[in-house]
Amino acid sequence: MGCFPPPGGGTPGGPPVNQTAELVKMVGFMVFFFVIMWVVMIRPQQKKQKEHERLLGQLKSGDRVVANGLLGTVLTVKDNTVSLRSGESKIEVMKHAVSEVLSNEGETGRKG
Repeated sequence: MGCFPPPGGGTPGGPPVNQTAELVKMVGFMVFFFVIMWVVMIRPQQKKQKEHERLLGQLKSGDRVVANGLLGTVLTVKDNTVSLRSGESKIEVMKHAVSEVLSNEGETGRKG
């Protein structure tokens, strides 16, 4: 006998297993698993990315921002870079490095 199922499928003496129904169940489970993964992982990441892109699109001169942990005030906004004044220094950072815009009181405002 060994470890293989009987040739008719199912249990000995029972009805044969419908292979098509089993395949449909397996594909259905895979689709269900993918939908759950999309809702739990992929969709929130897409929403976060769209929010960050919106934040970058609304940057303007005078905004207080956090860029890679550095606090500064936006001087100019270019296509891919942002010029910041931080203390006595003027620096230029990549636009995507801006992670949040602070309110005037220094509290957290819009986040990216």
